[in-house]
Amino acid sequence: MTITTIAAEAGELIHFNEPTWGLTILTSVLALLGAVFVFVSARAMYLAPDAISQINMLGPATGVGLPLLILANVVHGWNIHGWVAGEFIRAIGAIFLLLVVQAVGSYIMGRTLHATHWDHTAPLSGGQRAKEPK
Repeated sequence: MTITTIAAEAGELIHFNEPTWGLTILTSVLALLGAVFVFVSARAMYLAPDAISQINMLGPATGVGLPLLILANVVHGWNIHGWVAGEFIRAIGAIFLLLVVQAVGSYIMGRTLHATHWDHTAPLSGGQRAKEPK
Protein backbone atom coordinates (compact mmCIF):
# COMPACT_ATOMS: atom_id res chain seq x y z
CA MET A 1 0.00 0.00 0.00
CA THR A 2 1.47 3.34 -0.98
CA ILE A 3 0.64 6.70 0.52
CA THR A 4 0.19 9.55 -1.90
CA THR A 5 0.11 13.24 -1.05
CA ILE A 6 -2.03 15.73 -2.95
CA ALA A 7 -1.81 19.49 -2.66
CA ALA A 8 -5.22 20.95 -1.83
CA GLU A 9 -6.49 24.43 -2.73
CA ALA A 10 -5.62 26.08 0.58
CA GLY A 11 -2.06 24.75 0.48
CA GLU A 12 -2.55 21.88 2.93
CA LEU A 13 -1.44 18.40 2.05
CA ILE A 14 -3.94 15.54 1.96
CA HIS A 15 -2.73 11.98 2.44
CA PHE A 16 -4.66 9.06 1.05
CA ASN A 17 -3.90 5.39 0.53
CA GLU A 18 -3.94 3.65 -2.78
CA PRO A 19 -6.97 1.32 -2.76
CA THR A 20 -6.14 -2.35 -2.32
CA TRP A 21 -7.88 -5.06 -4.30
CA GLY A 22 -8.99 -7.05 -1.26
CA LEU A 23 -10.81 -4.17 0.42
CA THR A 24 -12.23 -2.97 -2.89
CA ILE A 25 -13.71 -6.41 -3.57
CA LEU A 26 -15.03 -6.61 0.01
CA THR A 27 -16.67 -3.19 -0.40
CA SER A 28 -18.28 -4.29 -3.66
CA VAL A 29 -19.57 -7.55 -2.20
CA LEU A 30 -21.06 -5.82 0.86
CA ALA A 31 -22.71 -3.13 -1.28
CA LEU A 32 -24.13 -5.65 -3.74
CA LEU A 33 -25.46 -7.91 -0.97
CA GLY A 34 -27.08 -4.91 0.74
CA ALA A 35 -28.66 -3.78 -2.51
CA VAL A 36 -29.95 -7.30 -3.22
CA PHE A 37 -31.57 -7.47 0.24
CA VAL A 38 -33.28 -4.11 -0.32
CA PHE A 39 -34.43 -5.05 -3.83
CA VAL A 40 -35.75 -8.48 -2.83
CA SER A 41 -37.60 -6.96 0.13
CA ALA A 42 -39.16 -4.30 -2.07
CA ARG A 43 -40.22 -6.91 -4.60
CA ALA A 44 -41.66 -9.15 -1.88
CA MET A 45 -43.50 -6.17 -0.42
CA TYR A 46 -45.03 -5.47 -3.82
CA LEU A 47 -46.17 -9.08 -4.14
CA ALA A 48 -47.41 -9.46 -0.55
CA PRO A 49 -51.07 -10.42 -0.34
CA ASP A 50 -52.07 -8.14 2.56
CA ALA A 51 -50.92 -5.19 4.65
CA ILE A 52 -49.49 -7.21 7.56
CA SER A 53 -47.35 -9.22 5.17
CA GLN A 54 -46.13 -5.99 3.59
CA ILE A 55 -45.03 -4.69 7.00
CA ASN A 56 -43.20 -7.96 7.64
CA MET A 57 -41.31 -7.61 4.35
CA LEU A 58 -39.51 -4.51 5.66
CA GLY A 59 -37.44 -6.64 8.05
CA PRO A 60 -34.77 -7.99 5.70
CA ALA A 61 -34.20 -4.61 4.04
CA THR A 62 -33.85 -2.59 7.23
CA GLY A 63 -32.34 -5.33 9.38
CA VAL A 64 -29.74 -6.69 6.95
CA GLY A 65 -29.64 -4.67 3.71
CA LEU A 66 -29.08 -1.19 5.11
CA PRO A 67 -26.49 -2.29 7.71
CA LEU A 68 -24.57 -4.03 4.91
CA LEU A 69 -24.60 -0.78 2.93
CA ILE A 70 -23.30 1.13 5.97
CA LEU A 71 -20.53 -1.45 6.44
CA ALA A 72 -19.63 -1.15 2.75
CA ASN A 73 -19.20 2.59 3.27
CA VAL A 74 -16.98 2.01 6.32
CA VAL A 75 -14.78 -0.50 4.48
CA HIS A 76 -14.49 1.93 1.55
CA GLY A 77 -13.39 4.66 3.96
CA TRP A 78 -10.77 2.34 5.46
CA ASN A 79 -9.56 1.56 1.97
CA ILE A 80 -9.14 5.21 1.00
CA HIS A 81 -8.36 7.10 4.23
CA GLY A 82 -7.20 4.36 6.55
CA TRP A 83 -8.58 3.69 10.03
CA VAL A 84 -10.65 6.59 11.42
CA ALA A 85 -12.15 5.88 14.84
CA GLY A 86 -14.90 8.49 14.48
CA GLU A 87 -16.09 6.98 11.22
CA PHE A 88 -16.25 3.52 12.81
CA ILE A 89 -18.16 4.80 15.86
CA ARG A 90 -20.65 6.66 13.65
CA ALA A 91 -21.25 3.50 11.61
CA ILE A 92 -21.82 1.35 14.71
CA GLY A 93 -24.18 4.01 16.09
CA ALA A 94 -26.05 4.24 12.80
CA ILE A 95 -26.52 0.47 12.61
CA PHE A 96 -27.66 0.28 16.24
CA LEU A 97 -30.13 3.14 15.87
CA LEU A 98 -31.37 1.74 12.56
CA LEU A 99 -32.23 -1.55 14.26
CA VAL A 100 -33.97 0.28 17.13
CA VAL A 101 -36.01 2.41 14.72
CA GLN A 102 -36.89 -0.70 12.71
CA ALA A 103 -38.18 -2.54 15.78
CA VAL A 104 -40.17 0.40 17.10
CA GLY A 105 -41.52 1.30 13.66
CA SER A 106 -42.64 -2.25 12.96
CA TYR A 107 -44.37 -2.40 16.33
CA ILE A 108 -46.15 0.92 15.76
CA MET A 109 -47.25 0.01 12.23
CA GLY A 110 -48.62 -3.33 13.42
CA ARG A 111 -50.49 -1.72 16.30
CA THR A 112 -51.89 0.97 14.03
CA LEU A 113 -53.07 -1.56 11.48
CA HIS A 114 -54.67 -3.63 14.21
CA ALA A 115 -56.28 -0.57 15.86
CA THR A 116 -58.04 0.50 12.66
CA HIS A 117 -60.13 -2.71 12.74
CA TRP A 118 -59.42 -2.99 9.05
CA ASP A 119 -59.72 -6.44 7.54
CA HIS A 120 -56.01 -6.95 6.90
CA THR A 121 -56.60 -10.31 5.25
CA ALA A 122 -58.40 -8.75 2.30
CA PRO A 123 -56.29 -8.96 -0.87
CA LEU A 124 -54.74 -5.62 -1.75
CA SER A 125 -54.79 -6.30 -5.47
CA GLY A 126 -58.58 -6.46 -5.61
CA GLY A 127 -58.56 -10.22 -6.14
CA GLN A 128 -61.01 -12.64 -4.62
CA ARG A 129 -60.57 -14.03 -1.13
CA ALA A 130 -60.47 -17.80 -0.79
CA LYS A 131 -63.79 -19.27 0.32
CA GLU A 132 -63.94 -20.32 3.94
CA PRO A 133 -64.89 -23.92 4.71
CA LYS A 134 -68.38 -24.39 6.18
